[in-house]
Parts: sequence; structure tokens; C-alpha cells
Amino acid sequence: MAHRGNRVACPENTLAAFIRAIADGADILETDLFLSPDGAFVCIHDPTLDRTTDGNGPVEDRTLAE
Repeated sequence: MAHRGNRVACPENTLAAFIRAIADGADILETDLFLSPDGAFVCIHDPTLDRTTDGNGPVEDRTLAE
């Protein structure tokens, strides 16, 4: 099982991390999704943007374009 993909070799929760995890033998991928105010699913682990992006604040307060 790969939580957020292979986050050691690739940025977490990215297509590259998921592909690498499968290539490395993971048979299950686990990820986290948030729903943006405009109805888009956003693949990010944290409830805020602070740790993994150059943005800040709650994920659920930002539109997909933001």
C-alpha cells in the first residue's frame, strides 16, 4: 500500500508518485481528496496549502484556478 504514492522518490499525491509506487510493487494507492468551492476534486493530503505549495490557507476555500 502506498500512502500518497511513492512520496520518497516523487512529490506526494502526484501522478508520478502513483506511477512510481505501482512500479515499485504497491498494489493499493491511498490518497486524500478535497472538494473546492467550484466543485473540483483536489488531490492534497493536508487541509491547508501551507506545507506543500507556495500558497496558504484552507484548501476548501480556494477554487481550482486559484
